[in-house]
Amino acid sequence: MTFRGPARAAPPPAALVLLLAVMGLLNSLCSDMWIPALPALQAGMGVNGWQAQQTISLFFIASAFMSLWCGAIADAHGRRRTILAAIFILALSAGASALATSIEALWALRIAQGLAASAGMVISRAILLDLYHGAEAQHLLGRITLLQIASLIATPVLGAWLATHLGWRSVFIALGVVAAAMLLVYWRWLPETLPAERRQSLSPGALVGSYLLALRTPRFVRLSIAHVANWTSMAIYVVSAPAIVIHLLGRQATDIYLIYAPITLGLSGGFLALPKLLRSFGGTRLLAMAYGILGASIVLNLAIAGLLPAGGVSVLPLFIYSFGLAVALPILVSEAIEPLRQNAGVASSLQTFLQFAMIALASSAIAPWLWDSLFALALGTGALTLIGGVAVLLDRNARRQPPATPLPIASRHPKSP
Repeated sequence: MTFRGPARAAPPPAALVLLLAVMGLLNSLCSDMWIPALPALQAGMGVNGWQAQQTISLFFIASAFMSLWCGAIADAHGRRRTILAAIFILALSAGASALATSIEALWALRIAQGLAASAGMVISRAILLDLYHGAEAQHLLGRITLLQIASLIATPVLGAWLATHLGWRSVFIALGVVAAAMLLVYWRWLPETLPAERRQSLSPGALVGSYLLALRTPRFVRLSIAHVANWTSMAIYVVSAPAIVIHLLGRQATDIYLIYAPITLGLSGGFLALPKLLRSFGGTRLLAMAYGILGASIVLNLAIAGLLPAGGVSVLPLFIYSFGLAVALPILVSEAIEPLRQNAGVASSLQTFLQFAMIALASSAIAPWLWDSLFALALGTGALTLIGGVAVLLDRNARRQPPATPLPIASRHPKSP
């Protein structure tokens, strides 16, 4: 199947924001909408909790693996062709998932969905940076992120409603319909933003060299660890949401918004406040303040979980934690990639890989080990946040030392004509 078409001009910024925001939601649509359907899958297919949970874990493992490569593929073959192929695969695999008769078949199809969905976040950012730079790009990225955050509450609520009233297969039918609609919209309106003369070779040697350079850059490693640790802490609550709502809070699956709402509101508040906070305090001081907020939320979470019965107040620390995470996230991400500006695409792919890999680990091993107790969840997320905080402190101390001789920058060679 080919996705060639007539040349298209870049759409107006408002339309582009919407196109890229939805494109970046591919992972959320495939994971957040499906997580509330896990109890329905267990009942409908007669599988146990571990087997059902692997439909999440395998998805994120596949996403993590493919995130290492989809940016390079888009650099070699263009943004438009790559994302249209990914959405096409997603639509087919979603339709097939609705017809699956065994858990093994569903696992295989979820792997296909993970491979395809990983392209959304990577390529949406690449398209934005193809067209815009500096403050304008940051402004548009902020608007895109806010739209994506809104999905954190909308998609799981939709998934819970579909699974409760129409069965777990209806979630995949809805996903297939959305993917098919996206395929038509992007084929009609999405331009190719990477000219042929700027495309890169998929030379394995150049790619491996770039990845090794990133892993040998201490600042990238330290701040990426901090970012991934914080994000995984929040992800543990996301993937544990059905267990928390049903078994710990004693509510129905449709009440999953009790977990997603404070997370969404906290993230939205943090991203909205970020520009003013940066102007007032600067990145270094603001990052320290963000970790103060994260630490306070962990202490409050431990106190509530240890001293009070499970109830509505139990989710309050999630709002505070998410606010601190949103304030810290852009600082950690941008400062981590700054030493690798000439290899920013590879650095971003590697950072995304680490994020997805840890989410896969959290959903398959960490969360099931913790989700029987609110106090255990608080301890687990506190430990991860502590790891991130130590990484930030190590980075701050290292920056006070005399600078070392910079490493040579690895480069990827343009594709030969």
